[in-house]
Amino acid sequence: MLPFSSFEFFIIMAIFITIIALSKYFLKSNYYKHLLVALNILFLAVIFPKPYHFISLILFSYFATYIISDIFKFKNKIWGILILLLPMLLVKFDIRFDFYPFKLNNILSFAGLSYASFRIIGYYMDKAPNEKMADFVSYFNFLSFTPTLLIGPIDRFGRFKTSQDIGFLSINSENFIIGWNSLVKGIAFKYIIAELIDRYWMSLYSIESKEILHLANNMYSYYFYLFFDFAGYSFMALGIGKMMGINVPINFTNPFVAVNPQDFWRRFHISLGDWLKDYFFTPLYMFLTRKKSLKKYPITRQNIALILTFLLMGCWNGFQFNYILSGFLFGLFSAVHNTYAIMCKKKGKDVFFGKMNPKIVKIISIFIMFNLVSIALYIFSGKCPL
Repeated sequence: MLPFSSFEFFIIMAIFITIIALSKYFLKSNYYKHLLVALNILFLAVIFPKPYHFISLILFSYFATYIISDIFKFKNKIWGILILLLPMLLVKFDIRFDFYPFKLNNILSFAGLSYASFRIIGYYMDKAPNEKMADFVSYFNFLSFTPTLLIGPIDRFGRFKTSQDIGFLSINSENFIIGWNSLVKGIAFKYIIAELIDRYWMSLYSIESKEILHLANNMYSYYFYLFFDFAGYSFMALGIGKMMGINVPINFTNPFVAVNPQDFWRRFHISLGDWLKDYFFTPLYMFLTRKKSLKKYPITRQNIALILTFLLMGCWNGFQFNYILSGFLFGLFSAVHNTYAIMCKKKGKDVFFGKMNPKIVKIISIFIMFNLVSIALYIFSGKCPL
């Protein structure tokens, strides 16, 4: 039983919310995190029928990070990052080291591995060299918080711990209503709108058809389906988190009206975009800036960093060609827009739209961005027959 996959899951969450709400009246505030870890462990024990999955999550989540950050203190954090990413890379590349009776790939391939990896890297990057390791309970809650275990959003340890530290104080009628509204919105998105799109729009034409109208139908329907399906999960996670006393970050804010690639990633899978910007794009751009051969080419540096960042995003989903190509396209769109924005700034005017009415420019920009995203996501889906 994975998160949000069955009616039983919502019953369990209702029980968890009730337990936390009642506990507020007879437990001290500092016991909130212990109660939360007990509930997280209880749920993990349910969804991981194989004991080694549960054990591997604990080892991977805490002790691996402890070893890398507090015992092997690399001067260059890239080595620590590669070691921490190793389990996910083994699974993504489907590299198998089978020593009877152990199958390493099976042990490492637990639900939520990708999101756990990103959270761990974020914590490792943010941790100062001499900073003490986070307490086990808070860190384990951070990586295994039930509503965000499988589908995110990708949270930051500092933000999560701040929310956890005032967990009981956040349990009130106002936050319950906010959480309930987000939960209902997520259910409507995922189980009504996305389901209707899947049944009555996406299935109109065969995915193997190469007729232009059929391709357009399948492409646009997939974009809408992906948004309502994924955003539905995110809003449900936000809602249940709110009712449990944890503020889960917003992950979607109407990407259909984005006017450029930068604006799109401020609206679509926001937590992933922020993570990639902070932990990959910025360090990579600073690294390229130190290269003498690129010092005179700031636009080139930025564009290389953008394309490589989005290639990483594609690889995070998997190493299949459709994921890599879609990531490259998003990187290309961002690089083209970045060049355009810099040229406009240098010239002191819009080098493409000129003096056209800003309202018309906005409408055209939304139309262009909507179609570019639709193309890239359709390739991402693996359903594009071209």
